[in-house]
Amino acid sequence: MEIAASKEKVRRSSRSFSGMLGVAVKYAVLIAHSVFTLLPLVWIASNSFRNTDQILTSIRLIPESFDFSNYAKVITASNIPKAFYNSLSITFVTLALLLAVALPASFALSRFRFKASGYIYMFFAAAIFVPGITVLPMVFKLFNDLHLLGYKYSIVLSYVVGELPLSLFLLVMFMRAIPHELDESAIIDGCGTWKMFTLITVPMSRNGIVTVLILAFVAVWNDYLLALIMLTNKAYRTLSVTLAFTKDENGINYGMMSASIVFAVVPMIVFYLIIKDQLIKGMTLGAVKG
Repeated sequence: MEIAASKEKVRRSSRSFSGMLGVAVKYAVLIAHSVFTLLPLVWIASNSFRNTDQILTSIRLIPESFDFSNYAKVITASNIPKAFYNSLSITFVTLALLLAVALPASFALSRFRFKASGYIYMFFAAAIFVPGITVLPMVFKLFNDLHLLGYKYSIVLSYVVGELPLSLFLLVMFMRAIPHELDESAIIDGCGTWKMFTLITVPMSRNGIVTVLILAFVAVWNDYLLALIMLTNKAYRTLSVTLAFTKDENGINYGMMSASIVFAVVPMIVFYLIIKDQLIKGMTLGAVKG
């Protein structure tokens, strides 16, 4: 008895040690990932308060002094504010049009059964795996033939089409999880299709909508290649494209470029902090429902 009890005690202690070791390894990996993710952001933020000579001669995470001259130059002596407005307006128009198309389409594919619904859904699901760069030449030719190149909001059409497959896939998944008994009860109460869509389906798909918004926001805000090719008019350049041209005749002003990058990164961070709870809930629910 005593020998068996001692063996059981050893086993429990071994399991406890293994569990503690596993937790320690997980936290170590998470901490290392956080450090490697945040370190470049901190370094860029520090460089935004330094001049080029200081940046090239030493690497510092804390600047020598908080000099805001780089930010003043970005605002007064560069095209960054104009590009920031272009990116902001194009992104929000894209998000609005994307929801206007994706929500009704997802509602129809998820709540109604018709002959081609399954094929349509599979078509959009398969389109997720098509790299955007493979269709870029055809998109460019189409826009050129339609004389849409160079117009500011013409690129919105490309963004909406590019984000539509993933948006439909996620929203249909969320809407299918809504019990059909709610639709039946609404119909009995005299609720029409439009009211059913606006009062039941859309509110109950809020987490999915937020997930779609954040994914589309990051994709459109960070896009470089499509904006570079489609927006031929320099006045309509987005922030990501303008950052690539942040240099003067004598070379690159690294302090000013760092301040410009801060301008590009901060909106994404703020947008994430505002809706992070809904995003986490949406992705978690999506994983369970899938």
